[in-house]
Amino acid sequence: MYEAGPHVSCYRAVSLPDGAFAGVRCVKFANLVHRPGQEGVAFVWYAEGTEPAGPFRQFGEAFVTSANRSAPTILTAHAAGLVGNGERAEPFVRLRFQLSSPPPQVPTQLTVTGDRHERWTLVPDGVLPDYQPLPRHIERGGPWLNEYSVRKDDGTPGVGVRCMLSSGSWLGAGRWLELTYLHLGTYIGDPRGRVQFSAADIAAGNGFCLYVPWGELTVRADAASGPSALKASGAWSESWQLRHSGQGWDPDPEVSHLRAFS
Repeated sequence: MYEAGPHVSCYRAVSLPDGAFAGVRCVKFANLVHRPGQEGVAFVWYAEGTEPAGPFRQFGEAFVTSANRSAPTILTAHAAGLVGNGERAEPFVRLRFQLSSPPPQVPTQLTVTGDRHERWTLVPDGVLPDYQPLPRHIERGGPWLNEYSVRKDDGTPGVGVRCMLSSGSWLGAGRWLELTYLHLGTYIGDPRGRVQFSAADIAAGNGFCLYVPWGELTVRADAASGPSALKASGAWSESWQLRHSGQGWDPDPEVSHLRAFS
């Protein structure tokens, strides 16, 4: 059984060409729901599934742009497969999302086109009884993602990894107080101005599910620790040190300016 938890929206994905089950998609909504009409991150998602070619994991982000912020029905997006934790290799993909309902509603269905063709259907209670989640052990993101190692600054035991694409939103994984966690982090607002960060755990049946409300977490550049270091403060006290930058792709020009960190 897969249980996403109460603070992310859970979708069941099927392939558009043949209707085959394509896995689970956990979505954390940002501007699309919480700041409708504002350019920036629409939502971020974590995807996983098991197909004949093997298990896969993916992290992605979708955007509201200046061209469609008054009526965002088609969103520009991109995603990258995680590699190095027992998954098969997945490429960087460019996507479009068609919404089933206008913001600020949480869409009951999302239609994905571009490099993948899928339909995501909202699971209201966040539980997929017929899907067994992949092992929660995630230590690396792979070559497509900006990958940060995490050090706790408040003395509590914990290790982890933060994986980013272009916006500054992230997928986080690791261990804290001997418990395994997986979470999505993003922000509301225009990244060229003031933003408010939030993070939500994906429970996946492990009984550990925390949530940081908007604005109770700050992530900023930490020049004192290095040119690519980040500092998380507020609800968390962490230092993020860049392991490697994502290689081999650039965001679409229409979303390349939508980033929280230069």
